[in-house]
Amino acid sequence: MKKIVFDVMNNDNGIYKAIKGAISFKLKNPNYKIALVGNKEIIESELAKSSNLIAEDAFEIIDSKNIIHLTSSPREALKTPSSMLDAFNYLDENDYDAILSSGDSGAFTTLSMLKIKRLNNVERIAFMPILPTLIGKHTLLLDAGANIETTAEYLNNWAILANHYYKLIFNTKNNPSIGLLNIGSEEYKGSVLNKEAYKLLKENKDINFYGFIEPKDAIEGKIDIILADGQSGNVFLKTLESSFLGFGKMLKDIIKTNFLTKLGGLLLKKRLKKMKDDFDYRNVGGAYIIGLNKVVVKAHGGSDEIAFENALNQIKNILDKETFMDELKKELSNINNDKIE
Repeated sequence: MKKIVFDVMNNDNGIYKAIKGAISFKLKNPNYKIALVGNKEIIESELAKSSNLIAEDAFEIIDSKNIIHLTSSPREALKTPSSMLDAFNYLDENDYDAILSSGDSGAFTTLSMLKIKRLNNVERIAFMPILPTLIGKHTLLLDAGANIETTAEYLNNWAILANHYYKLIFNTKNNPSIGLLNIGSEEYKGSVLNKEAYKLLKENKDINFYGFIEPKDAIEGKIDIILADGQSGNVFLKTLESSFLGFGKMLKDIIKTNFLTKLGGLLLKKRLKKMKDDFDYRNVGGAYIIGLNKVVVKAHGGSDEIAFENALNQIKNILDKETFMDELKKELSNINNDKIE
């Protein structure tokens, strides 16, 4: 039986959305053991409301009422009592397979680094969300904000790591194409960091390096993996999310303008819904934090029950591949140290 620890407290929309998402997932996946870390009274009350669907003892419940609030440093997460810290401790002490939270990214990253052992030949962990494209395929983006200071060696290491994750996640034997996010596609453009990384990636025979890419190339689905330093990747991700939300609102306002535009919107309703579903972060669920011995997923701070259920499905997608971690460790063990050090 696969086991997931779920911190249900640290969410912008409150604890209820998280519990509902957990219930929906559990109903469809009774073979999964889930430990809910949060306010026990509220959790039990919500489970009682759904007693006609699910048994009240369907979950492990770890009582933890504190929400994490950082003031100066992510390392405060190690000393400040919180449901997130309790979730990581429970993960370690009870040998669970995965952890999910929608709490503070800095705290979650810090606890992931310090509470979970890194895989061999991994220099730094990275945030890796799955993103939609205009052509319907999905791409991986890393790093999306786990590291502010980045080196060319880190980028080369992440390329090797993401190469294996992509093949295992999408069940393909072909090396995915990898593009390095830059201000232009020409080799002479970009920062010193990007130029150094470009050289390492181009010389790396174990990956399929496409070259420099611009944001539009990523959105158009020209490559399978978008590689970036943590700051650039995070800005790209947030810009993509906010642009879609802004465009959606603008389009909705246009459709409401008059009778003819409303009629046009009605005719386009099915296509518009598909576009919305394709670019709705809730349908993916969260971002992997890769490079660790456990499956770690950070859900969006504004997640609702749909997003939480899909974040749990994202974890399931990995855990259901029984040999995923073993295969990944085997692939990483074959990496020569001079490629990543």
